[in-house]
Amino acid sequence: MLNFNMTNFNMTVTFIKALSIGVMKFSIFRKPYLYRNGRSLAIKKSVRRIYTEGVDDLCLEILRSYNIDNANVIICIDKYGTARYIVIEPHLDDVGQKLYSTIMDYLYTSYFIIHSIEDLKKAIENIALNFGFEEEFHKYYNNLLYYVIRDSFGYGILDPVIRDPDIEDIELSDWRKPVTVVHRDFLSYEALTTNIQFASEEEVRSYLERLAIKSGKAVSLVKPELHAALAEGYRIAATLGEPITHSPTFSIRKLPNVPVDILKLIKRGVIETQIAALLWLINDAKMFYSIIGGSGSGKTTLLNAVLQLSNPNWKVIVVQDIPEIRLPMRLRFIQFYGETSEDMLQRCFTALRYRPDILVVGEVRGREIAALVRAAASGSGSATTFHASTSDEYEMALRNLLPQDLYHMLSLNTALVVLISRVRMGHKIERRVWKIYERIDSGWREIYNIDSNLIMNSYTLKRLARRLVRDDIEAELEYRTKVLETINEGYESVERMLRKFYGL
Repeated sequence: MLNFNMTNFNMTVTFIKALSIGVMKFSIFRKPYLYRNGRSLAIKKSVRRIYTEGVDDLCLEILRSYNIDNANVIICIDKYGTARYIVIEPHLDDVGQKLYSTIMDYLYTSYFIIHSIEDLKKAIENIALNFGFEEEFHKYYNNLLYYVIRDSFGYGILDPVIRDPDIEDIELSDWRKPVTVVHRDFLSYEALTTNIQFASEEEVRSYLERLAIKSGKAVSLVKPELHAALAEGYRIAATLGEPITHSPTFSIRKLPNVPVDILKLIKRGVIETQIAALLWLINDAKMFYSIIGGSGSGKTTLLNAVLQLSNPNWKVIVVQDIPEIRLPMRLRFIQFYGETSEDMLQRCFTALRYRPDILVVGEVRGREIAALVRAAASGSGSATTFHASTSDEYEMALRNLLPQDLYHMLSLNTALVVLISRVRMGHKIERRVWKIYERIDSGWREIYNIDSNLIMNSYTLKRLARRLVRDDIEAELEYRTKVLETINEGYESVERMLRKFYGL
């Protein structure tokens, strides 16, 4: 505990004012709190370390162990059959914890201009020099730096799971319970129980307030719901508790930094090569298709990968509430955002004035589907995702969202409905393109499931032949299938193939 007089306190106040007017471009994730100790005012700042003692006794079977920076992650099955995700962060003894407290306190009460982690490292070295503990500082350097970065530029106690590239979802249902995560390599367990647990309801609320600030939004008891995107593009939904929920809750949906390419999905067994080639032709023909499925089935990931199978020089415009669909290597890729259905509809109409080659609505929830009807009717390609488990559910939703005339127009212009599901294959749960439906006059016709493939005899191929003016459309489908079978996995590899394919 560090005592300081009123002069130091004035420095703290000045520092806070500097933050508010933007003098200092550095934001600490966990703020200290002031409390009175007799006549003095002190700042308490201690390390919140995540670890579990006796992992060998807890775990019956260790499934995987790896490092996230200086933290170790152990995924195991415990003696009660529970799948666990255990984080073991670096150890700091009493001396290391005092050094951490001194560094963090001084960072709060100084005028360091910190824009990056390199600036932060220099600031810490200056603090060690000024306080005369350079020798101790270098002894604990790696572990100290880990915690200072975690609690400043990072995400505090959730930092390891947020930075784990294999984590898809991070969830809290009740502050009294541990945080759970969904790991893409262990989907059969649905969710893994972590050893990360908040100490109080107030701690969760404070944490969510800081997440809101990081996302450029605000959450409070007046506005107790948060829907936002973090700087990395991760989607967060959260509540502060009463009257909406009995406890603060949150769900963080993570997306990979580089979108998953179609070859990776083929390799994982999510989609067959011929189906990917068919959707590639659908893009070229500028026809409308929809990817449907339940929550967490992989609709957006699949749509993102399929959209890459288009002419790299085309103008692709995506309207979405959160930046989930990305084409990072495309010069003519535009993203529009809207929070409500009215916003989304207006953004769609604006997008149509840009004359897109493909207009995409990230996920249809309301009136914005009317813009897709216009896109399909005007000759622009179009695509979307939709929460539905069958073609009948999809049909019912369309009828409820659209007037009769627009519904018929969209039906006539719909090429395919692709159903992707999370299915149990033996002891594993996998994401699979389960069924594909094509639109015919009398309704929907199933042209693919995992036991039957009618694609080569489908009405869709005949429509593609007319749209692309190709008499040999079956041969073209087979050719594109072979192209996809011969290229290497990787987003850049797919992009290079496409530029070569289109002669760019």
